[in-house]
Amino acid sequence: MKQKKLISFALAGILLLSGCSSKTVQEDGKDVVAAIDKTNLLADDLYQDLATSTQGKQALFSYVLDQLIRQNFPATDDMEENADELVENIETNYENQYGDTAQEELQNALESTGVKNMEEYRDSLVQSLQYAEFLKKYVNDHFDEVFHDYYQQATPRMISLIKVSMSDPENPTEEENEKLKEVESLLKTNKSFEDIAYDYSDDDNTKSAKGHIGIVDKKTDLSSTYGDEVQTMALTLKEGEVSKKIQGSDGCYFLKCTNTNKEDIKKELKTVDVDSPLLTYDDYMVYLAFQTYEIEYHDDTIKQTIQDIIKENIDIRNDARKENA
Repeated sequence: MKQKKLISFALAGILLLSGCSSKTVQEDGKDVVAAIDKTNLLADDLYQDLATSTQGKQALFSYVLDQLIRQNFPATDDMEENADELVENIETNYENQYGDTAQEELQNALESTGVKNMEEYRDSLVQSLQYAEFLKKYVNDHFDEVFHDYYQQATPRMISLIKVSMSDPENPTEEENEKLKEVESLLKTNKSFEDIAYDYSDDDNTKSAKGHIGIVDKKTDLSSTYGDEVQTMALTLKEGEVSKKIQGSDGCYFLKCTNTNKEDIKKELKTVDVDSPLLTYDDYMVYLAFQTYEIEYHDDTIKQTIQDIIKENIDIRNDARKENA
């Protein structure tokens, strides 16, 4: 019963924002964890809902997962410093962009994502880094298996890009049009795509790397930076193929798929850090990683609930891979 109370209180604190009491209140000998419109929410009822409803089961799993990660991957000084740096960068960007209304705009942005303030957001950043360490351990311990699945499911490839900036791509200036034609002409010569990118590309993110974006896969978000057409084209090019002109909102782009070789990409991803695509390509990896830990349960209902959730999600994962085979 002690564990039931612990989980009920913890989740009630997350899900219910009013009516919580710092002292234990009882009704007919049962613990009250919250009150909504003067109606008491009992620990036993909450526990029953958690153990039987779909949302409750997922909340229960999330809570146990959170405790597992906290115990095995506690927050480090580096995580705290990284979170502080990210928060500082965000605040600086908002100040530069919005000036006197920066705090108001930032608060609106936070609330739109369900976060109360920057302190809560900072805590979520630290938790995300702990979660990444949890997945990193699994990936490192099962690297060959994970990479093989990643290569099959995410169709990774190395992509390079050339950008010709335009204030209005529908009506380019004479100078912009001349540069575009020059790039198109050079792409038909023996001059390498990389050298053209270094000499002519207007993309600050990739110019110094001779246009090299890096590894792009189905989870990579190129749309927010370069547009949807660039995103789509990057995943359809064959190795060595150069795209036709792609018109974006702020210019025209050319893409080249430079490598799709499995061993080359595997070598590139061998060092697994928090930015590795191997951590994010599989939404079900959390369940695979979770089941590698031995957890001692003191309640059979909780144990069965957690095991059912894991099995259900891994079955979904396996079925999806059979369909894609």
